[in-house]
Order: sequence, then structure tokens, then C-alpha cells
Amino acid sequence: MEKAQQLSERITKLLLHEIQDGEFSEMDSLPPEVDLADRFQVSRNIIRECLARLEREGWVIRKHGVGTLINKHVVHVETRMDLNFELSQTLEMNGKRAETDLVRYRTEPAGAEVAAQLKISEGDEVLRVSRLIKADGKPVIYCIDYLPMALVTDRDFCQADFEPPIFRFLDKFCSHVTVETNLAEVRALPVTGEVAEALEVPLTCALLFLGEVGYDLRSRPVLYSEEYFMDRVIRHMIVRKRI
Repeated sequence: MEKAQQLSERITKLLLHEIQDGEFSEMDSLPPEVDLADRFQVSRNIIRECLARLEREGWVIRKHGVGTLINKHVVHVETRMDLNFELSQTLEMNGKRAETDLVRYRTEPAGAEVAAQLKISEGDEVLRVSRLIKADGKPVIYCIDYLPMALVTDRDFCQADFEPPIFRFLDKFCSHVTVETNLAEVRALPVTGEVAEALEVPLTCALLFLGEVGYDLRSRPVLYSEEYFMDRVIRHMIVRKRI
């Protein structure tokens, strides 16, 4: 039997598909919960869970006495920075052909910035994984992931184990380590020589920089990522809801 969580996730995806491209795409609001439960052959509790998630993510707005309204300005946004899609998936959602190139890894002592982000001591050993992502054959994103080596319980890994996303590596080589929440800082930042060479831009260039810390269930920082984006490749949007 399908587990309740898996069922809820599946029905949520089906609902979102119907809102974006299916039967509900021309509607201003969704049918009542009882009708949705009958349509998808699930309980109303499952439908409530699905609608609650869609509301949290900004796809719909639920108002007592009004119903579940479809957020028309959000449903067709191609790229949302507030939703944590994998980088290649983000490019493909923008109609680009994505490929990962130049995957490199090494261990090194943590510098001051990395140590501060991961809440470890400067000089502690970290695993550094860099990768270049291309869109339609052109270099567009350079990403560097840092992971404390203290979290790596199985060190019998090789180059092939670093194929993206990095979460696959965590699942396989870091026991009981998962990223549950991400906190990201967005700013324009001058490139380093490494980034300039990979993205084929001059050192004087400033790129969109995303510095992101991944936290586990206990709010412990377990992953720090530095991502550099070429301009005008992805239209970054953020859904901000009134609280």
C-alpha cells in the first residue's frame, strides 16, 4: 500500500500539473475539497495536506468562505529561487539543454569563510566539490560545494560518485545526514580566477552569487554551496507572501 506521505506528494504533483497545464489551468479557483477527493480517489485529509503545501509554496491562496484561489501570477513562473530545484533542473525548466562538465573534488583545510558558514574550526578538513554547468553548450553556472569531512563515514568514493546532485553523495557516504532546510544569501560578487576561467569571463566581471547553507533536522549546518550565475540565462523570481 502506498504510504500516506508518498501519496500526498504524488497527489500534490498531480494537482500542480492540473493547475499549470491541465483541467484547472483556465480556472480562477479549485473545486471544493470533497470534489477533489473524489476526483483523485483519496481522503479529504490527503487533499487538505496537498492544498496546505501548495499554499505554503504560493501556488494557491485559501480563504475561509471563498475557497482555494489559484495564484495566476505564480503558476507559470519558470524559475523560483524560493523553491530548491537542482541547478540542471532549473535550466531545463527555462527551456535550456543542461549538462554538467568539469566535476572536480579534493579535501582541504577550511578557510575562514567556509568554517564560519559550517560552524567548524578554521583548518578543519572539508571536502570541496566543484562543477561547471552548461546550458545549450555554453558555461553558465559554476558551483562549489563544501562538506565537513567529519560527516563522511565512508571514504571509499571516486570521481563518479560526485555526479550531481550532491545529495546523492550525502545519502551514500554520510550516514544519517540529510539537508532539510536551506538558507541562501544573494549578492553580486567579483569572480575569482577559478570561476573566471571556468565561465570564460574577465576577472573584472561581477556575477550573481548565491551562498547557501544546508541544515539538517537539528539545524546543524552540513553543507555550504557557492554558486555563480551568468547574467540573463535564468530569470530568477522569488514569491513573497504577506505574513
